[in-house]
Amino acid sequence: MFNFTHDGHVHTPFCPHGTNDPIEHYIQVGIEKGLQTMTFTEHAPFPLSFTDPVPNQDSAMSIDLLPEYLDTLHQMKQQYQAVIDIKVGLEVDLLSHLEKETIALLKPFAPLIDEVILSQHFLYRDGAYMPIDYSAETFDELIKAFGSFESVLRAYYESIEQGLSFSWEDIRVARIGHLDLPIKYQRNYEWDRSKVKEEEIRLLQMIADRGFGLDFNTAGLRKPDCGVPYVAGLAKSANDLHIPFTMGSDAHLAQDVAAGFDFIEQKKATFL
Repeated sequence: MFNFTHDGHVHTPFCPHGTNDPIEHYIQVGIEKGLQTMTFTEHAPFPLSFTDPVPNQDSAMSIDLLPEYLDTLHQMKQQYQAVIDIKVGLEVDLLSHLEKETIALLKPFAPLIDEVILSQHFLYRDGAYMPIDYSAETFDELIKAFGSFESVLRAYYESIEQGLSFSWEDIRVARIGHLDLPIKYQRNYEWDRSKVKEEEIRLLQMIADRGFGLDFNTAGLRKPDCGVPYVAGLAKSANDLHIPFTMGSDAHLAQDVAAGFDFIEQKKATFL
């Protein structure tokens, strides 16, 4: 169920909110940690009709950089092929009401891509997109808008479920990223996961029916208001539905490649 030799969620210096660590540095850390495979999944460009709501508008790379990003990764793939399998990927945002535009924008590049993570970082409400994981302060605005932590998580699940009706296979989507991202701030609120169980199971069933996997994302371990991997709380239900996991560090700096994998390996029985 868990493959600890593949980090399937790694960012690069093409990320405008990451670091300038060279891609080669990420790869060297991966090799040192015993990885056999790394999938680089930089934040894909947004559709032109979308305005990034975070203050610095730095959530994703620009469309102008996408060809250079893909070319660079194909060079790395060739350069390191005898040592480690480099997969060329993207992390694509699921934007409610802009699914078709997103697919149309990225479909011409699909032949150059090995696999894609589909992730949701914004919730649509009252005609506007609100960031989920930008800061504790902006997340609290979500809580106020939706009424409770459970309501935010419920809306998050329902939005992904609705978005999955589109043809994401056209752009090589292989798995869904950090499926319960709102838990990044869970320690700031009293909440009960059982209250969203129905929505959770319904979404997992749809993911299973579509043949997608899940990003078992260790970044949550590094977030002080979270303290657990993303998807850990859904892992047993996902496993029961035979949904495959791909370990992902969500590294935005080289030192975080495969971070937390040793912890999950030691505790894996507790998640299933």
